[in-house]
Amino acid sequence: MRKRKWTKMTAMFLAGAMAFGLTACGGKASDSGSQAAADNGAAPTQTAAEGSNAGSAESAGGSSGAASGEKVLTAAVSTAWDTMMPLNTTSNYTRMICDQIYDRLTQCKADGTIEGRLAESWTVNDDSTAVTFTLHDDAVWSDGEPVTAHDVVFSYQMYSDPQVEAKSRYHLQYIAGVDDSGAELSEDSIKVTADDDHTVTFELKSSMFADTFLQDIDTVFIIPKHIFEGKTAQEINAPDLWAKPVGSGPFIYDSEINGERMEFVKNPNYYLGVPKVDRLVIRVTDSASMLAGLINGDLDLIGYDSIIIDDWEMAKEQENLVTVSVPTTSYSTVIFNTDKPYLGQEVRQALSMAINRQVLVDALFQGEAEAIVTPFCSVSPYYNQDVEVWYDPEKAKTMLQEANFPFDQTLVFYISSGSSVTERIAALIVQDLQKVGVKVQIEQVDFPTLMSNMLDGKHDLGIIGSGGTMDPSESREMIHPDSSVNFCQLKDTELTDIIDKGNAELTFEARKPYFNEYQVKIRERSPMAYLYTKNVLTAYNKRVSGVEVENFNSLNWSSWNWDIDAAQ
Repeated sequence: MRKRKWTKMTAMFLAGAMAFGLTACGGKASDSGSQAAADNGAAPTQTAAEGSNAGSAESAGGSSGAASGEKVLTAAVSTAWDTMMPLNTTSNYTRMICDQIYDRLTQCKADGTIEGRLAESWTVNDDSTAVTFTLHDDAVWSDGEPVTAHDVVFSYQMYSDPQVEAKSRYHLQYIAGVDDSGAELSEDSIKVTADDDHTVTFELKSSMFADTFLQDIDTVFIIPKHIFEGKTAQEINAPDLWAKPVGSGPFIYDSEINGERMEFVKNPNYYLGVPKVDRLVIRVTDSASMLAGLINGDLDLIGYDSIIIDDWEMAKEQENLVTVSVPTTSYSTVIFNTDKPYLGQEVRQALSMAINRQVLVDALFQGEAEAIVTPFCSVSPYYNQDVEVWYDPEKAKTMLQEANFPFDQTLVFYISSGSSVTERIAALIVQDLQKVGVKVQIEQVDFPTLMSNMLDGKHDLGIIGSGGTMDPSESREMIHPDSSVNFCQLKDTELTDIIDKGNAELTFEARKPYFNEYQVKIRERSPMAYLYTKNVLTAYNKRVSGVEVENFNSLNWSSWNWDIDAAQ
């Protein structure tokens, strides 16, 4: 292995919990209802950045480290961060935490449009093989150093270095100089070049629809070169360098209680505008406790999750809350381990066909969801309405018999702990599969363990969720053999080849036929049994302003715009 020392990178990536509640000065910030849903097994610890005033949470009023008179926003998430290293995660909960500390070049909105963050503007060359970004020239790191195009180059080199642990590496897949997993072909081969201090150019592997590339890199965080410069990959992979992050985002890391809460103070030099709140608290809160926290003032906003459906009607009755049901591209899917010899294509089709998705939509979500059989739903302009959602248990049973499925085999079904909805979904799916003679054993583990075990192929089935996007190629990362999130263990590129042909076209009209074909083929191959997309049922206190909850599912809080009226 190379002993290369990094000469191009600085940063500390933070991973966090994502259920947000915003608490104004004088409001509570108690920990009732918190749970370390994605705790890695470590004992809770608290750390603080230099100069912070972190302390233990007070029993009445204020949050940990909150000074008198501060505007404090407390946001709730149901699952904790899984790492402090932002490269090395596939968790959207972690990414939303990182997004407060670090910046990315662009961010997406719910309607699929793309807006700049660190990039003030960008241009695409005539044949759509290169994108050039112009950076904000007043962006600075939280230690006062300027942010430059050299930081961007360094960050992408770090992500692409195979010796650096980076589960998010696959987001680099379209850039020239890397393989399909996003790993560099040779040292620093990735084609990202600083044209000057505030301009950086990305060369693409081939001509492609530029928005696909822009949407794919919107979770690649920019890291300060001056912090990581000269560090070996082994040093970067260790937790020490990430413990007190230096970022350029809207907030500065202050303290944490591992698996329970993380606190930030506003960045007074944020180039898109100084945040209107002084302190942001992200608190891990069980989904079943979110409404109670919103009602009693412990929480002010749900940052990346839903109120459980059983509480939705009550939530809408609360005079102090704004409630919003947001249709999304977010989906849940049952992953099949295609590497298991007894889970061939016909068996996977039968298992998928045996699941009554409409029962899930009606019974669990009271219609605030849509049954699907591909990663596309009706809000997508690429949706192929001719690919019908199937449900035929009798045909499924016949197909299993014809495929010589071993009915004495008990399938191992992994689900993540901490979600009552996931537990109920899994129970209904088990009942459906039992009706066609298939035995299933549920294994409930924390989210990091679920991810690890499924990547290792220890599962037969498993439930995974995705935020989805308006980009029709979003699901490519879940099915490409070289991807770090290829949970279904696919070994061929038949499906991703269709996606790549669609991405090579530069207009919607030319792209649509390929993605129509992709939807037909992915139902046929059935590496997963896509279940539903569901509306995000979210709420926030009326004293909170500046939030655009419809963008939250696109990993876009724009939290520097949030404000809170302590007088309400």
